[in-house]
Amino acid sequence: MSAEPVDDGFEELLELIKRERAFDFTGYKRPTLRRRVLRRMEVVGIDDFVTYANYVADNTEEFAHLFDTILINVTSFFRDPTAWEYIAEEIVPRIIEERDPDEPIRIWSTGCATGEEAFTAAIIFAEAMGDEKVRRRV
Repeated sequence: MSAEPVDDGFEELLELIKRERAFDFTGYKRPTLRRRVLRRMEVVGIDDFVTYANYVADNTEEFAHLFDTILINVTSFFRDPTAWEYIAEEIVPRIIEERDPDEPIRIWSTGCATGEEAFTAAIIFAEAMGDEKVRRRV
């Protein structure tokens, strides 16, 4: 027989975040989400979800700190294979074809905190152009 879940205020905290900041964490794995929230609560010295929910409601800066704790950066090389395949097969060849053979090619990767996306783009260009041309033009 399994025990009933304890109403410790965790779900109410998530409802507060959803209501006040329009962030819906329903798709997140509860154990991971709970662990990250508990980590933030430890930093501010609060040990129960109800008190922390009140703290979050009263301190707008705490929302940002909590989100930074929950929304960790998840990235990797070729993270979205379908998108990268499309870029490699459709976009990169057009970029190369539309430029003179000696014209520089500039690649911009927005919101790239750790470099994996930028390096993935460089890898795709190197595969399409060859290492020597990439070093000279990209």
